[in-house]
Amino acid sequence: MDCSVTSIIVITCNKLEYNKLCIESIRQYTQPDSYELIVIDNHSTDGTVEWLKGQQDIRLILNSENAGFPVGCNQGIKAAKGNSILLLNNDTIVTPNWLINLTKCLYSSSDIGAVGAVTNSCSNFQTIPWEYSCVEEMIRFAKQVNISNSELWEDRARLVGYCMLIKTEVINKIGLLDEAFSPGNYEDDDYCLRIRNAGYRLVLCRDTFIHHFGSVSFGEQANQLSSLLENNRQKFIEKWGLPPHLAAPYELTQDLAVRKWLAYQHEFRYYQHWVENTRRKFFSVIDQAEFALLSGNLEKAAVLVKQAADYAYHSHPGFFVSPRLELILREIANKLNGQAAIQVPPKNTEKRNIMHVLSQGYAVSSHTKTVERWIGMDSESVHSVIVTLNSTTVPQSLKDAAIHSGGWYAMLDTAKYSLCKKAKILRNAAAMWADVIVLHIHPHDPVAPIAFGVAGDRPVIFVNHANHAFTIGMSVADIIADHRDGGQEITLFRRNMNNSFRLPIPLSIPQNLPDKQTVKRELGIDEDRIVFLTIASPHQLVACGEYSFSHLLRELINRYPNIEILVVGPSDIGEWTQLKQLSNGRIRVFDIPQNLDKFYSAADIYIDSQPVGSLATALEAGVLGTPVVGLATDFAAHFSGDIAPDIVKTHFSSREELLSIIDKLVNDEVYRANQGNHIKSALLQHQYLGWQENLNTLYSRLPLAHQPAEIPDITEQTATNSDIVWAYFQCRSGLSHLSFS
Repeated sequence: MDCSVTSIIVITCNKLEYNKLCIESIRQYTQPDSYELIVIDNHSTDGTVEWLKGQQDIRLILNSENAGFPVGCNQGIKAAKGNSILLLNNDTIVTPNWLINLTKCLYSSSDIGAVGAVTNSCSNFQTIPWEYSCVEEMIRFAKQVNISNSELWEDRARLVGYCMLIKTEVINKIGLLDEAFSPGNYEDDDYCLRIRNAGYRLVLCRDTFIHHFGSVSFGEQANQLSSLLENNRQKFIEKWGLPPHLAAPYELTQDLAVRKWLAYQHEFRYYQHWVENTRRKFFSVIDQAEFALLSGNLEKAAVLVKQAADYAYHSHPGFFVSPRLELILREIANKLNGQAAIQVPPKNTEKRNIMHVLSQGYAVSSHTKTVERWIGMDSESVHSVIVTLNSTTVPQSLKDAAIHSGGWYAMLDTAKYSLCKKAKILRNAAAMWADVIVLHIHPHDPVAPIAFGVAGDRPVIFVNHANHAFTIGMSVADIIADHRDGGQEITLFRRNMNNSFRLPIPLSIPQNLPDKQTVKRELGIDEDRIVFLTIASPHQLVACGEYSFSHLLRELINRYPNIEILVVGPSDIGEWTQLKQLSNGRIRVFDIPQNLDKFYSAADIYIDSQPVGSLATALEAGVLGTPVVGLATDFAAHFSGDIAPDIVKTHFSSREELLSIIDKLVNDEVYRANQGNHIKSALLQHQYLGWQENLNTLYSRLPLAHQPAEIPDITEQTATNSDIVWAYFQCRSGLSHLSFS
């Protein structure tokens, strides 16, 4: 037996085009002296036999009938001379370093009996995220994956036989494949169980990727395949006394906090790959931006920075800021020259002039309401608003607030200016008019970071409203205003910015709220019913692991016969229609209106959304005296937490503790009123009456002249477990498929 040779066994039955792709890829991407190729043909009639006979490097076995996969594999094993046997489907394309990596893992330990590769199409969770549309792109993708790394070797209870490398000594010990499973399916489950029973481990090599077209042999016979699967599944049960999924259970996620989101280790590993793929794609766009900058094309570099940041915001790359992107923005800022201006009124010489810069405003948005309230509550200053990317959705109320304060409103998107020209205009307008610049920009907007990436002008505040995800432009700020503790934690420890100031979200108290009982009657709710309210975007309510808001609401409805639940945000379709029906109309959903006063008035208890909390709407409920409760998810820096930390506890770490508090709120009217008054008092002091004092402290800490931060020459951070969970949430909620306008 030649100890340096792997015997590759391929079973063919027609599908000539796939057979050629498979065999030619073996020749191209496998070291010539490291393998022998044995092909067993199961009576092909499409020219496959004739083509195979013409190949000089193939040991060919021809069957006079379709003997099936297990029989064919056994014929190949009997003829094999190598010290390892590789069972390979004919509908695969192998890739650079595939066999080297598999072999390295197989022989890394004496107790490893067989190993397998990851792919694009396979059961048993052996797939990884992939993005390619042709063979050439697939090979480039595979080269990035196929870097040997023992940390990516994952113990498994089962491997799919489309690509399985087995030590010959193991086969000699346990015997051939069980031909009772012919023509195929579940023979690999059976063989894996026999390997494990013999004392060997099975390992999935996540550092080895090959392409798998998938079910080519059976795909055109769906009904026959379904029947075959069921018959062979019964054979497995009769042989082993238990079904295949119990014979090969999946490994639970090792980290207990992560397990609440991703129950099994293979799920966690999948999203690790997802983050790695995202990071590679992100870096490829940065490479293009750096090249454009070196080529002197500042506008193209700015556009590419915008694209990269948009992608990273919606598809988490495992970090929250990119020094490389910030350096590109800084270089563009330093090279920006020429004059471009718009007409702005003279500055007010008696008051502080605040210029608020937005990428886009929205009629229903806590981000835009924050700007409006800032302007309204800071009456000691004059405020102006300038919009950089999209003014079409800016509400009239924001424009009116600026004008009423003595300032002005301007748009940079209507004249189709380039990004660099917008930055010039913004820089010049700020120099002529502003005493302080406040950035409320989207995480992908490069205009303000370019405009204020040079020293010497007016001080800059960066309002970190999108604190949970990737952002550009924070490095230009003299002070970063963080709204919540979780966001500040990310700013300090994940973005390495030490100039953070905790500025609460400003709150206003609605005047002349409609009467509670009147609103209840309008909504068809009995006066003695206790009303729960949630206001959240649909993506904030998507079930992830143990965090299922719809399950929690169903539990509450079953637990308390005297409550009704109003959920403002999702559409009345799918699971929400089912909840409405199952609860006999006691759970209802509504689209988000521009005015939420009716719902706040009707509410007796506000229950925060999960897995992502809605800080602004929870605060607005609390300041009206409505008690707020919620479930504190793990990795709270990304997701949710108490609305007034260190003042009043609103979110609870366990479901049992949450339900215990809700019991009191539902059953004890005095306790409910006291909790509401406690929250209201705390929020009034912290985020209404005391907000101007916080703002004045922020203003006082600004330098006289603007000085952008030094950008550290460091590589982007490695992903943590919380990053993997955030990426998983983005996929589940659909955020990773969205983009900014």
